[in-house]
This record gives sequence, structure tokens and C-alpha cells, in this order.
Amino acid sequence: MVTYCCSHHAVVRFNHENDKVHSNDIGEVLMQIYSYSILEFDFYHTSMPIFNEDKKVICVLKKTRHRILTQLFHILLRTGMPYCYRVTSIDKHPIYKIDCLFTGIRYTLESYNTLKTVSIKQKRVQLIEKVQTFIIDSDKYQFEKDYTSAGTLTFNGEKIAYIRNLDHTNTNLTNRIYIEAVNDDIAALIAIMYQTFVR
Repeated sequence: MVTYCCSHHAVVRFNHENDKVHSNDIGEVLMQIYSYSILEFDFYHTSMPIFNEDKKVICVLKKTRHRILTQLFHILLRTGMPYCYRVTSIDKHPIYKIDCLFTGIRYTLESYNTLKTVSIKQKRVQLIEKVQTFIIDSDKYQFEKDYTSAGTLTFNGEKIAYIRNLDHTNTNLTNRIYIEAVNDDIAALIAIMYQTFVR
């Protein structure tokens, strides 16, 4: 198996001539398999480890604490307010963090690998669906949810990751999330995009 570096620029500029693509054919680069689970009672402090194909934890997904105004509405509303998410390495070093001024308003992505914080722009593509776009070092990333609530992440127009929920019924106490991504870094990125904008 090809070993990918975590640099964003290495993601699709690698020579994948002899690589094998997984069966759902979401791109020409080799996709690696990842997964994590969402428990029925997903509290603020709940940690969601993301596993690779070898069942080893590559990073940990957590909620980002609400800002004061959002927290007030979260307490007042019976259903609460949606959270943004962050992901850390297994030794608790931050990798990515999504934050917002208020739910639905002025989202930002902080990338600790590039030491940059960028704006996430949202564009409505259907009646209620939106596409999220952000730019890091002149490279365009786009996350889009389809009608099945699966998500695709592209890098300068090329698919680099795919995510979906394997459990579609409300009777499941745990939701199993399946990811295909070109490397660990991109798996972490699509996970926080999915948790923030789809879940």
C-alpha cells in the first residue's frame, strides 16, 4: 500500500499509476478505509475515535464548545443547537477545528498542519442543500452532501474522500460512519465537515 504524507499538496499530485481504487469508484487515487461510531447519547465530552483498516485509532473526533450566545439557545431549546467539531491526534495534539460565530453563521476552519484559519463559504445548490467551500494555500476544497446524506470532499475538483452513514434507521442505538479517503489527514477533515454540516 502506498504511504501518503499528510501534506495537502501531496494528496492528488502523487503518482498513482499502479494504485487500486476501492469498489465504489469515487476517484482515481487509492482510497483507504476508515470508520467511527456515534453513540445514541452523544454528550459534549464524548470522544469518537476514528479507526483505519487495521482497527488502529488514527485520531479522535470531539465537539467544539459553543460560544456564549449559542450555548444560551442550546440550553433554552429542547432539541439543543448543533455543534461544530474538532479533531485531535491520539496524543491530543489538535489537527483541525471548525468554529462559527453562531449556528449557521460565519464558519471557519482552523488547520493546525498549515497554521492557518480560513473561512468556510456556503452556497445553496438546492432548496435546502448547501455546499461548503474553503481555500488553503490557493487550493480549493469543497464538501457536498447528496440526497442520501452521504458526503464527498474534493480537492481542486478531484474527489479525495467520501463519507456515509451505514445505519439509516432511527432504531439503531449507534450510527456507524464509513469513510474512504486518500490519507489519515483527509479522513479527519471529511469527518469534521460531515459532523458539522450533515449530522
